[in-house]
Amino acid sequence: MTIRLTTHSSSGPVDFRPTGDPIKIYICGVTPYDAAHLGHVATFLTYDVLERRLHELGRQTTMVRNFTDLDEPILPRAQQLGIAYADLVEAEVRQFDNDMSELGMLPPHAQPRVSQMLDHVLEFIGQLDAAGYTYTADGTTYFDTSRSTVFGELSGYSAHLRHHLAAERGGNPDDPAKRSSQDFVLWRATRPGEPTFDSPYGSGVPGWHIGCSAMARATLGTTIDLHGGGTDLIFPHHECEQAQSLALQTEPYVGAWLHCHLVSYRGAKMSKSVGNIVLARNLLRQHDGAAIRLALLRQYRHTAGFEWRDSDITIGERLLDLLRTAARATSGPDPRPWAHRVRAAIDDDLDFPTAIAELEEMARTVLATAGNDTSCPAALTDVAKLLGIDLQEKA
Repeated sequence: MTIRLTTHSSSGPVDFRPTGDPIKIYICGVTPYDAAHLGHVATFLTYDVLERRLHELGRQTTMVRNFTDLDEPILPRAQQLGIAYADLVEAEVRQFDNDMSELGMLPPHAQPRVSQMLDHVLEFIGQLDAAGYTYTADGTTYFDTSRSTVFGELSGYSAHLRHHLAAERGGNPDDPAKRSSQDFVLWRATRPGEPTFDSPYGSGVPGWHIGCSAMARATLGTTIDLHGGGTDLIFPHHECEQAQSLALQTEPYVGAWLHCHLVSYRGAKMSKSVGNIVLARNLLRQHDGAAIRLALLRQYRHTAGFEWRDSDITIGERLLDLLRTAARATSGPDPRPWAHRVRAAIDDDLDFPTAIAELEEMARTVLATAGNDTSCPAALTDVAKLLGIDLQEKA
């Protein structure tokens, strides 16, 4: 069977046919200045279920998910909390890892941090410098987008929209030191309280985008089969990442970009900057991680976001109870039609709501039908596991 995905460059689902073995996947992770919210979780769930299905189909994967632990939002948060920069990062990395484990996420092959990959970052900047793609002004080293033949192609956005989004998302397009408003930082001086590192470009830290290019190349090589994150990363982050990576190679950088739509809450995109977030750790204090997965998967598709409501977790808990009750049955109907439809829904552009609906119907039929197929409860457990739902009772 073939998985069909709506990728960034396709207007609808197309066959996902990666040539690599194992399949190389890079997911932009979090900046560890606050805990993961449900918008992050929905994105990571998308890749988690995709990986599970690929494994079931006999494909191996190498998934890398990074931490951007040298980034501008971290210092203000540390100062607000009255703790050291490094202490905040370590606490949030631990919290994130715990959240992902409690949510039943497959562990990544590697989880690099920018701070631990600086040799690769500086090597990358040095190669860009040698190729004529950089300039330094007022102590900051920039990528010269006028030299790039691909900058702007990934997003397809107008120059006006790119300027607006750069201003909104930390790109500082009105920086007078830049030759062009679209040029972006490769290396900058640090502010008091931030960590600082020696480099040929002065003491400082890398910009946001260069970290992912360097970490992806160091962990996965020059070409990635599947790369993604939220749609809010298309510009500037992924646009800049692709431009600087393709400045140093002729082979493709990414086979397919998969961008996940955003989750809303109380009428707006869930965002730390807005403050309308539902933290995974807060839900996990009171609810089973499997219930949170169900509450998200029953509504979420990567091609369209949805509005989270506080009552959704109650629905997830009830559904988890239903599934676990059905899994304890001694027999049921022939499970194959439902199992087939769950897999078909996943293969059809990761249609999680349909897959969960089929799983729920399977469980209800088990409890309502006096079938004599003793393999049915185990089949229900296996299909749920494909969606990352553990039907084992927690102590």
